Amino acid sequence: MRNSLKKTLLFCSLFTLSILSAQKKTEDFSISFPDQKTEKSFYKTFRLIDARTDTTSLGIVQKGAFNTKAKVIPATPLSGQFQNLLNHINNENAEDGTVVMYLKQLYFAELTGAFSEHGYCYFQAYLFAKNENGTYSYLDKIDSVIDHSSMDVTKATMKKGSEMVSRFISRNLSKKPGTADRYSFEDIRNFDDIEKQKLNLYSAAELKDGVYFTYESFRNQQPEKEIINTKFYGKTPKIIKIYEMADGKEKEIRKNNVYAIVYKGSPYLYLSIEDLFTPAEKRNGDFYFTGKIKSTAKTGDVVLASAFFGIIGGLIASGPSATLFEQKLDYMNGGFIPLKEVDNKR
Repeated sequence: MRNSLKKTLLFCSLFTLSILSAQKKTEDFSISFPDQKTEKSFYKTFRLIDARTDTTSLGIVQKGAFNTKAKVIPATPLSGQFQNLLNHINNENAEDGTVVMYLKQLYFAELTGAFSEHGYCYFQAYLFAKNENGTYSYLDKIDSVIDHSSMDVTKATMKKGSEMVSRFISRNLSKKPGTADRYSFEDIRNFDDIEKQKLNLYSAAELKDGVYFTYESFRNQQPEKEIINTKFYGKTPKIIKIYEMADGKEKEIRKNNVYAIVYKGSPYLYLSIEDLFTPAEKRNGDFYFTGKIKSTAKTGDVVLASAFFGIIGGLIASGPSATLFEQKLDYMNGGFIPLKEVDNKR
């Protein structure tokens, strides 16, 4: 009877826990304040341009014993948190300048393995300072990811992510902007377009045929090998073999060391999961393509939270099943950004 009662109480406790866990679908995020104030700061006002693809949340984490998915939604808006951080860091001698952040990515995500969890935070942003004439000049940029592994990673990952954000802002408060480029506030709001036009990949009228082993060579349009022939996958537009001329003969080029190719003026990106090159189409200033990714979690949850996974390569590719997605090339680092799931009719 006693054992039966214990089992009943245990079941009720677990059931209650699952209900409470299911009810809490959100997790707060607050930027932590550093212990030390800055010795010198030129800025008192912080302005935020939120250019993230999804501004409704900061990703998805797993809560409780049942790993319930919870959206990371800050109780205090990010713009207010950044200003509060600046107020805390500054001392009484801070000058009356304005700093502007163009925020591209700030996302948290978690993946569960057999014996541990991995927590990720990706932070991608540009920082500008306002000049006396009302224009703005570049201060710094960050494109960084945190990977933390433990049995319960949520709190630790959010703490590390917060510290990464705080350090980025703190280290720039004592810097005055350069004067080589001056931008209007509207320019900063469209800063991705300005940066892409500095890259040959995005500004060139025609792309150069050849093999590109790195994103840098592809971005700069500096092919490292010549392509003389290709083999397509059946009747699809995807390429499974590429060839060069060596000693007077066609020789196949190993694909797994290649980032991208351009063939007859059209770009193709290498997808390791499919072991082939998929065509990329330039639309509205970006390169889009379709390819498979893998996920251990529910696909919709993972992609919503982790559009940044391209920069860390095969992170999503840890699961057993592959799903077809429309993706976009990240011009900053060459990562692949999943956008939406598409029907696989192949």
